[in-house]
Amino acid sequence: MAVGTYVLHLHDAEIEAAGQLYCVSPGNRPSGSDDGRVPAPAGDAARWRAATEAALAALRSVEERDRAARRQLHRPDQAWQGVWWELRRDRLHRDYEVRKAALEVEVRAAYRAFRDEAGDLTDHIAAWRERWAREEREREEQSRAERVAAVRAGADGAVWTYRIGDHGGHRRVLIWLPAVERGDGDERGAVVRDLTARQVQKMIEERRGRDPYLWIGWREATGRAMQEWYEDEARPAGSARVATDVGAWAALTGVVVEPVVWRPGELEGLRVAPPSRGSGPSGVSS
Repeated sequence: MAVGTYVLHLHDAEIEAAGQLYCVSPGNRPSGSDDGRVPAPAGDAARWRAATEAALAALRSVEERDRAARRQLHRPDQAWQGVWWELRRDRLHRDYEVRKAALEVEVRAAYRAFRDEAGDLTDHIAAWRERWAREEREREEQSRAERVAAVRAGADGAVWTYRIGDHGGHRRVLIWLPAVERGDGDERGAVVRDLTARQVQKMIEERRGRDPYLWIGWREATGRAMQEWYEDEARPAGSARVATDVGAWAALTGVVVEPVVWRPGELEGLRVAPPSRGSGPSGVSS
């Protein structure tokens, strides 16, 4: 925000406009969104800093002199001084209003000088943020396209990875695409790599045959990529627009998995809500 707005409690259109201007953070301390730092030419940055420092110095001087003037309006504690103050009270208030009016002129002059010297900083920040937002959208679109391509490759390619471990009192199959996850992370248990989606599904069915309460899940980025692929390329016409990793897995393998199947009576013993998709036990149907 602008330097020292509402000095002397001034409120009008000119002051409000000043409050919409950006300034350089004193001492180059980051503040506000985007950690307060915006790239700029050195010459412009020096000009904006000098304008900010000049305005701050002028406004600090005004505030100090205003505080000193307002102290004269307080009735002294000593009795004899209080009598003297009462006799001069009206005069003191009139004198303060004259001083305040002169200080208000200085405040407006400081804001106008700052506006003339550094008003373009606000436009610079707006343009930079618009450019940054556009580039961020482009980066996200590129990342999304890469995630969708990774799942597309997983429709027939031997690119899937899984491991089986313990989770929440159940055995769980955790599935992911290394191309999406960018690394296995801290995975406990044996990791099986380079399988097709149908090979992973066949393993699930075999395991589910032995353990009806086996959980099935996808790592977060993989699940997101599967949803995006399903929404872009695999969702049947007229079906629900809300894409799910379960729907995507069905499109990849031809098999619908039910991610949450609890043991009889198990839910009654839980005080928390059952986990959402991919984190609870799973059944399989075809």
